[in-house]
Amino acid sequence: MTARKQRLNPRKQPIQNRSKVTVDAILLAATQVFEAHGYAAGTTNRIASQAGVSIGTLYQYFPSKEAIAVALLERHITDTDHRLHEWVGHMVVERHGLCEALHDYVAGMLEIHTRQPRLQHILLEETPLPERVHQALLEAEQNAAKTVAGLIRLYPEVRSSCLEHTCFVIFQTVESLTHRYAAHPDDQFIPRTTFVDEVVKMLMAYLTCDMPSMAG
Repeated sequence: MTARKQRLNPRKQPIQNRSKVTVDAILLAATQVFEAHGYAAGTTNRIASQAGVSIGTLYQYFPSKEAIAVALLERHITDTDHRLHEWVGHMVVERHGLCEALHDYVAGMLEIHTRQPRLQHILLEETPLPERVHQALLEAEQNAAKTVAGLIRLYPEVRSSCLEHTCFVIFQTVESLTHRYAAHPDDQFIPRTTFVDEVVKMLMAYLTCDMPSMAG
């Protein structure tokens, strides 16, 4: 294993409950430190102090702050996937209409980003990612499109020749817009509820329009 890979991968995986609690405390502290101080100033000493553990304990699990950031991003991928599946399951059970389903989806994604508005930018833009995490991100995006398509295909008013492609665009659009809105709350000139309504209106138009032929 190269030195770079060693810095980006955790040293050991927690097995006992006590170890899991320690790792959870370190990761929670890292989110707080990165949010408050940014990535460059988010040192391992600050993270260890915030977590209430010694720097030696931190290094037992993570060789660097880069490895901590990678672990946080992997958790974000898992959490987003979990929330998407929850949304689909809830919509199927409740049998909401398309507009209501999209409203719930956009509002839910905005809630995820509002929890830690700076963190995702830090993790995606400032953290060196190992290849396995880069591939995990790509797979997560493809799986998210399939998950969204699994629900959207239940609505007969949807017009799409390739629903997975359409839902990939929907996922990317909602992810980008909600992240941008949550990351810069002071720059927004429309209220949160209006923002959600406008995004839903755009998605409704996109999903239900008949694409004119471009031939000729």
